[in-house]
Amino acid sequence: MARRALSATRAADLLNFLAAHPDESLSYSALSNRLGINPASTHNLLMALTECGYLSRDPKTRTFSLGAALVAIGDAALRENPIVDETRIEMGKLAKALDRGTVALVRAGTDALCIARAGPRHARIEPPEVGQRIPIMAPLVSVFAAWGSEDAVDQWLQRGSTAPDDQARAREILERVRSRGYSVALEVPGRRRLGGLIADLAEAPHSTALREQLHETIGELGRTSFQLSESDGQTHSISTITAPVFDRHGEVAVAVSLQVFAGGLDPSDIAAIAGPLVEMTRSLSRGEP
Repeated sequence: MARRALSATRAADLLNFLAAHPDESLSYSALSNRLGINPASTHNLLMALTECGYLSRDPKTRTFSLGAALVAIGDAALRENPIVDETRIEMGKLAKALDRGTVALVRAGTDALCIARAGPRHARIEPPEVGQRIPIMAPLVSVFAAWGSEDAVDQWLQRGSTAPDDQARAREILERVRSRGYSVALEVPGRRRLGGLIADLAEAPHSTALREQLHETIGELGRTSFQLSESDGQTHSISTITAPVFDRHGEVAVAVSLQVFAGGLDPSDIAAIAGPLVEMTRSLSRGEP
């Protein structure tokens, strides 16, 4: 594997961090501390990104935020990926029609990146904020693995767990997701802890302790019934239902998650809730997997 350029990695980390905190303007020292970059490197990085317009510096507070030049990059990216913009529009309509929150995720390396939210916020638990990342590892965000190559599935499994029983359970989940056309995440205590850790990592993305806790929590989820694997006729407490939007190559371009947070749902209830979501994602898809 080619060695990554440290300066490019730091620039990406900085822009990703500010994208996850769009309402904040942060000082040079705060960015250095929260990103774990030494002060001299942080200073050079901030000056370079400010000079090209990717960052904006407030002359009074001496704080930094995302710059206007990134708007052109974002616009160009949307032109190249119109399916993303169309999904953001349609998921907003769906959220309003169902009076439920929706979240759009795209693949960003080994993470799923939240790029849009719409609809009401749940009173008890918050879904990912725009800019936050969820590791693509078993048993999380199974939609990205379910229609992936065998190599992609193997990587998803290996990132999550090496235990044979856990991997067998995860493969069964992927089969159900493919046959059903969407994933169903159950509302379990570990999922709430996971959400808190994802939010904490957005504040301290290079915290080794937080990342270890995150992986431990994901491992625990992999050993439990975190996702609905089969329609057994029983009722369940459902957290989210997620369906894929496919690009013209038949790959998952966007995953749209419907925030359900309801208990006592039997298979017919779940299918009824998932119906409008799947109808929307299929209408947006450019190709078949």
